[in-house]
Amino acid sequence: MGRKLVVVRHGERVDFTFSDEWIQNCFDANGKYSKKNLNMPDAVPNRPKPIDFLQDCPLTQIGSLQGNLVGKGLREENILQPGFQVYVSPALRSIETAAAILSGMGYSDYKIKVEPTAFEWTGWYSKAMPTWMSPEALAENGFEIDTSYVPLIPASELKSDEPVEEYYDRSFHLVKQLLEKDDNDLLIVGHGSSLDTMTRQLLGFPKRNFREMMNVLRGVPYCGVAITENDSDRNWKLISAASANISMRHSSNSDFCAMKSFMGSGEEGA
Repeated sequence: MGRKLVVVRHGERVDFTFSDEWIQNCFDANGKYSKKNLNMPDAVPNRPKPIDFLQDCPLTQIGSLQGNLVGKGLREENILQPGFQVYVSPALRSIETAAAILSGMGYSDYKIKVEPTAFEWTGWYSKAMPTWMSPEALAENGFEIDTSYVPLIPASELKSDEPVEEYYDRSFHLVKQLLEKDDNDLLIVGHGSSLDTMTRQLLGFPKRNFREMMNVLRGVPYCGVAITENDSDRNWKLISAASANISMRHSSNSDFCAMKSFMGSGEEGA
């Protein structure tokens, strides 16, 4: 069994489900939160201003369930070996997904390392970058965060004018750095595009342009999973979700498989 890199998209997010109006509907004048729908979270982390959730929203109840199911699948299929390391985008939705995955695996007290390099393409944030919670604030809100971890780059260095090609390079650089740190399996919880940007160059393929990235991104569901494995020849390959038995059908009519979605004609054997 070779070393594995598992990349997971976050679960269903509140703002895409209920629109940005969820903030004004769920917070009173004093900033107190109350859910208005069964699919809304029972509680949200304490933050100085509710408006900070505008670009950094939590998961829905279904989103948390999706993460938990992925964790159960990873555990039942023995995908990640003991000692695996967990890195996560600073986005709250990704952090909550990582926590749900680890809970599903039976590792509720497993430490999460917050890595800004794992954040999605910043070109979607032309007006302003999100205001993220610090690792210390996350820990104070009950998340199992490794507050001693020093990220590859600080969040302040992420710029909103990033070309897509540089986003692929940023993601690949992160993966290379993490793989060189030790020989443990890796679990990275990020965004829909992360499944491709963190594996494409590792597999020996060229980075994509914006149009190509969007074409593959549209097919990645909430909590979509990409599993890559280092074979006996030390080459990385994508593992079929069906063969790993961790595919999960959502509201779509088919199960997501990174191998089928990301591998074009003539790329399967690379």
